[in-house]
Amino acid sequence: MDFNTLSWGAVLFYYRSAGDKKYGALMADASFLERLRRHPKTVEAAEFETRVIRDQIHIEDYDLLVGHALAKRVLAQTVNLQSILSPLLEMSILDCNLSGTFTTDAINRVYSEIACVDGLWITGGSKIMHVLNDRLFPVISPDIASTFGLTGNEFRLVEWMRFIQENARAVVSDFRQRDLPGLPEAFLSEKLGYAKAGFRKSMVKFLDEYFWLRHGDHLPVPPRWLPPLHNSPAAETSPIPGFIEASLENASVHIDDGG
Repeated sequence: MDFNTLSWGAVLFYYRSAGDKKYGALMADASFLERLRRHPKTVEAAEFETRVIRDQIHIEDYDLLVGHALAKRVLAQTVNLQSILSPLLEMSILDCNLSGTFTTDAINRVYSEIACVDGLWITGGSKIMHVLNDRLFPVISPDIASTFGLTGNEFRLVEWMRFIQENARAVVSDFRQRDLPGLPEAFLSEKLGYAKAGFRKSMVKFLDEYFWLRHGDHLPVPPRWLPPLHNSPAAETSPIPGFIEASLENASVHIDDGG
């Protein structure tokens, strides 16, 4: 994947999600994330239920939430896994060694323990892990799991993470070749107005958005009608196609206006 493709996904997902405001509100709350990631015992079940279970996983089933105390059980698992989870909190998809058994065993252990909580399954479990470290853990929807054959006798989480890592490194390499400033995720977060709203989306999140659009919504990204860049007179001088640049700036204005 190149940076142009990731940019298209970022712009299209911004409008598809109306600015992704609930996710942004969670990621902008550094205090809550620090407590959840480092000191999960200090997080109240009611707060976790509202901010993560309801707002991010979109579970509203009364029996799961109340009868089975879903938030309390997930928090309890997070507390129990703290010693295994702590080293993973320092990693990102770009620098994580996904060939070493120490790291991959830890990832599989954390995922299996969280995802086995009744009511979460693949998507819910991966969303919990993403909240715990959005720079490392990708969200996995049923469409993604089905399209890429991630389920079967054994859920192949690490294989998917290696695929995400390969794409992330390709985007960074392409971004640097374009002589753009900073990092791809910081650049897109600035252009789309996320940084001004108090948070920065991770490379993992931007890649998740692309694959969700491509294989969940079945939306061709970039659009098939897009003319080849080499036919454009500006192709040699512009690091980003003009339409994407304009869309990024327009999206930032929408966030600033609260739209």
